[in-house]
Amino acid sequence: MTQLKMIYGARIEQARKLSGYTQKELAEKIGVNQSAIAMYEKGQIIPSPDVLVKVAELTHFLPSFFEVCPLEEFSKGSLSYRSLRSVTAKEEDRAYQNAKLMFEHLNIMSKSFVLPRMQLPILNEKPEKSAEITRASLGIAPDSPIKNLTNTLEHNGVIILSLPLFLKKIDAFSTWIDLQGKRPLIAESFGKPGDRLRFSLAHETAHLVMHHPPRTTVKIMEKEANDFASALLMPKCIAENEFVRPVSLLSLAQLKLKWGMSMQALIYRARDLKIITERQATYLFTQIASNGWKTREPSNLDIKIETPQIFRKMVEGLYDNPEKYAYAMGLDDSRASEMTLFS
Repeated sequence: MTQLKMIYGARIEQARKLSGYTQKELAEKIGVNQSAIAMYEKGQIIPSPDVLVKVAELTHFLPSFFEVCPLEEFSKGSLSYRSLRSVTAKEEDRAYQNAKLMFEHLNIMSKSFVLPRMQLPILNEKPEKSAEITRASLGIAPDSPIKNLTNTLEHNGVIILSLPLFLKKIDAFSTWIDLQGKRPLIAESFGKPGDRLRFSLAHETAHLVMHHPPRTTVKIMEKEANDFASALLMPKCIAENEFVRPVSLLSLAQLKLKWGMSMQALIYRARDLKIITERQATYLFTQIASNGWKTREPSNLDIKIETPQIFRKMVEGLYDNPEKYAYAMGLDDSRASEMTLFS
């Protein structure tokens, strides 16, 4: 077998993290010492062709993937905020490396497309006011539900990537990228309920609008992002007339279907706007918990999962089949199908 011209250690590290392996786990599976993996990744030694083939097969990349210089410029953005939470390093690595790889592909494919003009504002206002201005900038009426937040954001120049993996502790994260000019990117986890994804998108939109660059502590930014998300999805000007008194689980269920917000998010919104008292909110949350709806609200109230279109349309527009896409991007067929299926 012919020795490959150049192998990038950062690509071996990326493939390992994308596949969820530690250095020790990868070493055991391909029959080398952990120290060898560490030296491969640092570029101190070059793996033999046989070892590289084993790494490629195990991580579902083509050997050619390791010959391409990796993309360096991709900020973790709001993902760095999660370091204060109970997110494992492995989960954070998988989220970041998946988004980075998809952005790299997007960057290559975008040379053949014109992306929508970026119209997301950068503001230094309170969450409620920021949400109001953002709605106007995105062309959303101030008193109506957002039918499809994903498509609305994409049509206004926001890149949304649906990562091909389920992340237990990470719903989404956001960053700013250079792609036909400066524009925002949101990466979201696969497999979450539709209402939760919508709130996560709105939450990350807040970070892009209000926290670029970060202006305060992570705790305050996260609170502001939640307040912004609530206001973006249900503006204050209409909320007062939407909640039917007395607020009950039945009336919340009806509002969920109309506004695309979980019943729990609606309770928080009503409480924050003083439509209900703290005591009433506690009672409603207790009812939610006693019905077993804290992590999964009734399936008959499911909000349709919104699917990003930009990445998928680029793949479909440039490649006749997954095999051609896989070859061009250095993926094997299974990883290529995985990435395009969920995007």
